[in-house]
Amino acid sequence: MISNNNLQGLDKLDRKILSSLLSNGRESIANLSRNIGLSRTAVAERINRLEKTGIIKGYTAQIRVENEGRTASSYLLISCEKGKKNDVTNALREIPEVRLTSVVGGTFDIIALIEAPDLHSIHHLCNEIESLTGIQALNNTVVLHQPINR
Repeated sequence: MISNNNLQGLDKLDRKILSSLLSNGRESIANLSRNIGLSRTAVAERINRLEKTGIIKGYTAQIRVENEGRTASSYLLISCEKGKKNDVTNALREIPEVRLTSVVGGTFDIIALIEAPDLHSIHHLCNEIESLTGIQALNNTVVLHQPINR
């Protein structure tokens, strides 16, 4: 029996089903069965088992806002002055182009994802963010392509 915390116990077919459902939670069992090469009944039984074991916690709807005109993305790798991570995080929260922040361990303290209409805007955002109080250093990594975006 698969525990709900152990995805490693899944076989290749279960992983294909999960990957498809992560990309499109409304994928029909008929389409899943065609893409995976199993009967509809087999796919339905696997999905039912994945739900019962807690691997699949539920299905959600996401609203697409046509990327709100944003077409360029960049990850900022931020090093903070000692004791300033919370201050920097709070300042980043006030910038609408900052879509995600993660406080991390290692060389950097914060990784932030920013989105803007173009690279010129990304450049100006980086300058603005780099001047925030508490930031010691900022490295910018532009996103070229997102082959997986779930």
